[in-house]
Amino acid sequence: MNLDLNLRVDDATGTVVCRHCATRIGDTTAEPMAHALRHARPSTEAGPGVHADPAAFVDREVLLRQAFCPGCLTLLSTEIVPDGEPSYRSWSLT
Repeated sequence: MNLDLNLRVDDATGTVVCRHCATRIGDTTAEPMAHALRHARPSTEAGPGVHADPAAFVDREVLLRQAFCPGCLTLLSTEIVPDGEPSYRSWSLT
């Protein structure tokens, strides 16, 4: 079953794998990106469209967080969130 353009559930094992290289990304759909490579940096490094200093608006640091496939380095998710917040990406398979 495909979860999105980059991830699918392996029907034989129930693990989440990369659709491009078949590398295991997660052991279950409850933790679909448990083995993804993660990189966090200041949100202002997101590109020219994100240039405002978050300190002018919020008290916490705001981060650009990205997750990549450990096999082929396909970008799996990107989010700009306050430091310390959990990931907002989730799937509902019901």
